[in-house]
This record gives sequence, C-alpha cells and structure tokens, in this order.
Amino acid sequence: MLDDTAHSIALGTAIGMFIALTPTVGIQMLMVICFAFVTRPLFRFNQIASLITVYISNPLTMIPIYWFDYKVGTYYVGGSMNQQEFAKIFEFEGFSGWWETVKQLILEVGSPLIIGSLIVATFCSLVTYPIMLRLVMHFQKMRPTATQDESETQTVIPHKPVDSDQTTKSVHIHSS
Repeated sequence: MLDDTAHSIALGTAIGMFIALTPTVGIQMLMVICFAFVTRPLFRFNQIASLITVYISNPLTMIPIYWFDYKVGTYYVGGSMNQQEFAKIFEFEGFSGWWETVKQLILEVGSPLIIGSLIVATFCSLVTYPIMLRLVMHFQKMRPTATQDESETQTVIPHKPVDSDQTTKSVHIHSS
C-alpha cells in the first residue's frame, strides 16, 4: 500500500529487518530515522517500510530473537549461558531496570550477542530484499490504476461562463 518504488520499499524493509534483529529494542525507530538522515546523500529508502519492519522485534519476540543471536555468536566467541539465565536478564521494572538490563546484556553476553546479531541480521536482511522486491512488484502490478468509469467520463466546469445559462451547467465529455 506504500506509494513508492518497489526498490525503495524493499530496501526500506531490508534495512528495518537488519535493525530489528540487533539488540537495540527501545531505540530502533530512532536508529531508522538517524540512518535515513546519514545516508540521504548516498541513497534513499522507504522509511515507513523500515519503521514497520522494526516491529518484528518487540517485547514478545525479543527474547527468542536475542537468544538465537546469542547462540549464533557463541559459535564464534564462546559463551556458557543457558536459556533460563538469558531470559532472566530481561526481567526488569521501569526505566532504571531497563538500563540495568542493557548494561548486563553488554557486560555478560555482549560479544556473542552482538556478533551473532550482526551475522543473523545481515543474512536475514539480504534475504528480505529480493523477496520483498518481488512481492511489491507483484502487488503493484495488480493495483488498479483507474476504474473504467473514471477513464471514460470526465466532468469539465468552465472557468468563465460564456452566457448566463451556462453558469449552472457542466459539460460532459465522453470518449469512445
């Protein structure tokens, strides 16, 4: 439904996917806006598509996504945390609790989580672009451009009336 090129929408979705799969919940929308501002001289992408896509990562999906990122990262830098210990880190109340969670994530599981998230996010965003490009192109082809009635009949109202009888009349032009 976005009114943009298929490339721009697919690129925006891929960028949103990358950001969504990194451990940045809470600042992902800000990251999209900042990334769009910084990259504006180089290229443009559909920011709305990015902002919609970052919602893949939310309070319900955050722990499974981050756990998968962490497990992928442990193949490269090691790590010994189990899933219950990992999930316990995310139990907090209020902003101060959130900040403590962020610090604990960085200090206790930072390296495997960040490395894993960069690998997973890169792979998923590279897969997202061509899939979204094809989907958007398909749906844009199916979108009707104008209805039959709109293209056959136009109503023209004269700017200046020629005579006093035409002030209340409109002219219909029918194409054949």
